[in-house]
Amino acid sequence: MTTPVQDAGAAVRKLGVSPDTYGPSLDTPTDPAATEVVGAALAELLAQQALDQVAVWHGADDAVLAHVVARQLGATVTRASELEGVVGFHPPVAAGTRIALVGTAWEPARLRTLLNLAATARAEVVAVAAVLATPALAEVTGPPTAALLTELPGGPR
Repeated sequence: MTTPVQDAGAAVRKLGVSPDTYGPSLDTPTDPAATEVVGAALAELLAQQALDQVAVWHGADDAVLAHVVARQLGATVTRASELEGVVGFHPPVAAGTRIALVGTAWEPARLRTLLNLAATARAEVVAVAAVLATPALAEVTGPPTAALLTELPGGPR
């Protein structure tokens, strides 16, 4: 019998990871069932956190992943985007909202920007999670962090 992390590893391998506007992301259109497996495993990592929203960069693939995670946790989704140098959440995040930042793999600048955006909105970041561990995730201080995998199973796709 396989574990949720092993199932997620196989699903991530099936989906593959590609560059996107806001950093690496899963190729979620490749296999919706595999996307569900990864999202459910990521939600399991966040299940101990009481949260209201899942925040994600506005890339289509990570948005799909965030919706799976949010559905599993009974939360809503907010997306961060940058337009002409202005970064914001849509829908806006209210002060006091408990959010988890979710992504495929965090790049340092993008993660810092999201943490700062949440602080500006006076939201409480209760966790930072990723499908793939990166040094940026390891540098987070304050909220707990979690990653499903330390590397892409089987190497690059």
